[in-house]
Parts: sequence; structure tokens; C-alpha cells
Amino acid sequence: MTYNPPPHYNLGGPNDPQQPQSVPPSYSPQPPADPGYSQQSPAPAPPGPPTQAIPGQPMYATQPLLQPPPPMGPRKSSMVPLLAMGMVVGLAGAAVTLALWLRASGDLEDAEALAADRNDQIAQLEDDLEAAQAEAVTLETQVSDLEGQLTDFDSMQACIDALKAYQLTAPESEEEAAALIVVNTDCAGWVY
Repeated sequence: MTYNPPPHYNLGGPNDPQQPQSVPPSYSPQPPADPGYSQQSPAPAPPGPPTQAIPGQPMYATQPLLQPPPPMGPRKSSMVPLLAMGMVVGLAGAAVTLALWLRASGDLEDAEALAADRNDQIAQLEDDLEAAQAEAVTLETQVSDLEGQLTDFDSMQACIDALKAYQLTAPESEEEAAALIVVNTDCAGWVY
């Protein structure tokens, strides 16, 4: 078969003018070289794998049209097992996370109950502390009263001792005059 170049190509010499390429050329099938050519009888195919013609297409002896080979079935990717293993690991991780969360929420409820009990104990201890402080104020008042009475008792005891010493002295002696000064000093609030 000979190839006829399209009209817009010029395969001539360098001085030959070329046609402008403003309009693409129209292509049509080449007429058969043999005048006794019939479209119903295709040319015998060369030996090799069988070729199947596409129905509804004219067959030319020079260009047998091959139908694509039938599909071989679905291809399995090597990623499928990896994705399946990843999904199993993800589900196991989700189950472990759920179990830990449920356990933690149970621990949280226990901790909240313990905190409530501790708060009640703290409130009771604060009430007891306030009562003890009030009792301490009362006892401090009583202690200061008793200390005042003790001071009075010590003063009275010094007066009694001075009176005893005055009675044991000889009348109108110097010892009696010194004892009388001590009685006046120690018994100033009691006798006079």
C-alpha cells in the first residue's frame, strides 16, 4: 500500500511554496487497490492469537481491527491485607480506649463520692474547731478570774503573815515599829 500525504504537506524542495495550514485537511478512507475487493470477506489473519473483529465496523484487508482482550478478573491489591490489619488494630484500640474510659469514669464517680465525704468531714471538723475556740475563750476568762483571785489570795496571805509577825513582837520595841510598817504596807487593801 502506498501512503498519500495530505495536501498541506509539501515534501518537495526548499524553493517549492507550501500551502497555508488554516484549514485542517479532511481524511477519508483510501479506496481499495483491488477492484474486486468485497467488504464481506475479510482477509485471512496471520497466524498467532485469534483476533476478534468489532461488530458493526467495516473490515479492510490492510487494517484488521482487534478487539481488546477480555478482562482477567479483579486484581487484588497488596494494600487490601494491610488495610484490613490496620482496621483490626484500629478497632482493638477503640475497644481498649472505651474500656479505659469506662473504668476512668467509674473511678471518677468513686473519687467524687470520696471528695464529698471528705468535704463533710472537713465541715464537721470546722464546726468542732469553732466550738473548741469558744470553749477556749470561756476557759481563758475563767483562768483570768482565778488568777485575779490567786493574786488576791497571795496579797491576803502576805497580810496575814505580817499580822502574825506583828503579834509575836514585844510591845513598844523597835521590832514592833518595823512590823507595823510591814503590816501597813501588806494589809493596805484588806484591813484599812
